Amino acid sequence: MSTTYQGCRTTVTTYQLDDYVPRGSSLRGHVKATYIALVDTFGEPNILNAESSGDDKVHNEWGIRFSDGDDDIYATIYDWKEMDAYDSHYGEYRWHVGGNQVEAIWCVLDALNSPETMTRIDT
Repeated sequence: MSTTYQGCRTTVTTYQLDDYVPRGSSLRGHVKATYIALVDTFGEPNILNAESSGDDKVHNEWGIRFSDGDDDIYATIYDWKEMDAYDSHYGEYRWHVGGNQVEAIWCVLDALNSPETMTRIDT
C-alpha cells in the first residue's frame, strides 16, 4: 500500500511538543532526516527512553501536536529497535512516524520540508 503525499490539510498550522499519544496510534510512514534536523525543527526529543527500560524498542521520540485551530493531529517520530540509544544520532536516519491518521506523516514532512507553512509554539 502506498500513500500519496498531499501535505498537511491546512495552510496555517501550529505545532508543539506534546507528551500525549492518543489511543490507536500506529506507524503511518517514514521520514529520512538527521537527528540534528529533527532537533532544529522540533526541539530535543520530549520522550526519552534512553535508559534501559527492558524492551529497548524506542530510545528517542518526539510527541508532536499539530493544530489548525479546529482539529489536532498527533504525531510521533521515533527510532525503532536500535542496539544503542545514539545509533540514530549519526548521519541520515530512517525515522518512524506514527499517529492516528495519515495526516500525521504529511504534517511532519511539511514541518521538515516547508517550514514557512508552519509556526512552532514553544511551551
